[in-house]
Order: sequence, then C-alpha cells, then structure tokens
Amino acid sequence: MHDKENPARPAERRPQSRKRVLLTGIIATAGGERSFDCTIRDLSQTGARIAPAKGAQLPAEFYLINIRDRVAYDARLVRSEGSEAGIIFQKTIALSGLSDPSLAFLKRLWLSKATG
Repeated sequence: MHDKENPARPAERRPQSRKRVLLTGIIATAGGERSFDCTIRDLSQTGARIAPAKGAQLPAEFYLINIRDRVAYDARLVRSEGSEAGIIFQKTIALSGLSDPSLAFLKRLWLSKATG
C-alpha cells in the first residue's frame, strides 16, 4: 500500500490535531451562576471534545476549566452528539495569574476542585 491516506477515514477538518486525554473539567456559565462537572476527552490548543455531566444542558458559550492545567477556556459549542460535545476555544485564561475581578469565579471554581 503506497497511499498513506485511508479512503475509509473522513478528512480531518480541524486546524490542529487533538490529543486523547481523560481530564476533569468544570463548565461554568458567564458570571458563574451555573457550573457542573465534565470530562475532557480530546484536547488541542484550539478546541476539545467533552462529555458533560449527565442531564446537563450546554449553553452556546461558556467557560471550560481544565483542572490539571490550571487554565480556563472561553469556549463555544460547535456540535453536540449524544453524550459528547465538540467545542472551540475563543480565548485561553491562565488561572494562576488571573487579575480580572469579573472572572474571579473561575479561580474559585478551580480551587474548589483542585484542593477538594
């Protein structure tokens, strides 16, 4: 087989490949009024595949907190299929140096899981 491409496999449409992971995350609405747990299954610099907590309704835009990496992503839902969703990141926020008081809820949520 000289052809590296597999015709049975759909073309990759993402600008960057995602790495398979199994990480704990928190989804939070703007302002932190609502939050719930999720599992991050695939991750790249530009997006992720997540599995929200059972019964959770994902808004069109939200924050995803990556507990392990101490970052939050300003995220947008691009697809929802069964128990998983595909999202893209609009901005990455380092929680360790967070100085914006309007985003302080992100650090509080992260700390509640990181130390609990």
